[in-house]
Amino acid sequence: MSRSEPSFFRNELSTIVWTFRREWALVALFSMVANVLMLSPTIYMLQVYDRVLVSRSELTLLITSLITLGLFVLMAWAERWRSHVLVGTSIRLDEALSSRVFEAAYQANLRQSGAPSQRAFTDLTELRQFLTGNGVFAFFDTPWAPVYVAVLFFLHPLLGWVAIGFALLQALLAWQGHRRLLAPAEAASKSQADLTTLLANKFRNAEVVASMGMMAGLRQRWHAWHRSTLDIQGHSQELGHRIGAFSKWLRYMQQSLGLGLGALLVIDGQITPGAMIAANVLMTRALAPIDMLVNTWRGFLGARSAYARLTALLTEHPVATQALHAQPLQGTLELRDVVAGAPGQSRPILQGISLRLVPGTVTVVMG
Repeated sequence: MSRSEPSFFRNELSTIVWTFRREWALVALFSMVANVLMLSPTIYMLQVYDRVLVSRSELTLLITSLITLGLFVLMAWAERWRSHVLVGTSIRLDEALSSRVFEAAYQANLRQSGAPSQRAFTDLTELRQFLTGNGVFAFFDTPWAPVYVAVLFFLHPLLGWVAIGFALLQALLAWQGHRRLLAPAEAASKSQADLTTLLANKFRNAEVVASMGMMAGLRQRWHAWHRSTLDIQGHSQELGHRIGAFSKWLRYMQQSLGLGLGALLVIDGQITPGAMIAANVLMTRALAPIDMLVNTWRGFLGARSAYARLTALLTEHPVATQALHAQPLQGTLELRDVVAGAPGQSRPILQGISLRLVPGTVTVVMG
């Protein structure tokens, strides 16, 4: 383990993922630029409502609009490049893991062990898509939510406290979603994997099943298992949709109450109309990453389960070491009572083999 690698990375999969820390740092950097520039619409609204409309200066409007347009171009550039980095990371992550997962899955099937090898590549795809997909943006954008809340406090403390209240409600919703969706999501994933394994094993012996007239029984068993899997998946999806619907309701309520509170502060003369519109947009932007976390929580749970299965697979089947010969063999090669077998087999394939190979001769092994 290198000095630059944290001590909590104890397994092979974490070590491979940690090698892409430079890419994650670039994504974090571009996310910082994009999120800071997200304040541009708020500042532009304040300038238009509170400065341009009051002064009626077309030159001020032109300069403000050009500066904001330039900031939007820079924000789009940051968004584009962080997506570009993630796409490249996805390809390189697959190149780093696919061969290793293939070898581990092959060894698991060869030894007929209990390692989760049947859906190894499905797990790899699920983990890779989450780590390099849009869902991971929520984890990079959420740390910037306090910046938007701080700007709301600058506009008016009451607006900041309302934003914190809605953020706590969204965080509570995310926690409840994790607590209630974890077990159903894992049960649905396990049931689907078991059903896929069952069909793969039976279809491998399709000729035997057909010749012995077992097709009707197999179909009945599959149908019962399939219905059970659908019921489990339906329960998990229902919970997810229920939590998503409540999150949507909470988001709409936040927008309406935030606008209403801003209007009340304008009536009392505590903020300007421009600050009211800007605060409503800013509050929505502050809570958007948390809302995205709620919506992508299901994908996070699936990726976490895939990570656990891949970790178990790679740990149980480490990289095989091979003997290396520093120089070519010389002289006579002699074998005496050699016993050879295959992994997972209790009885040897070859036993009591003796052989003597003399230099300058050709030996043919037949049979």
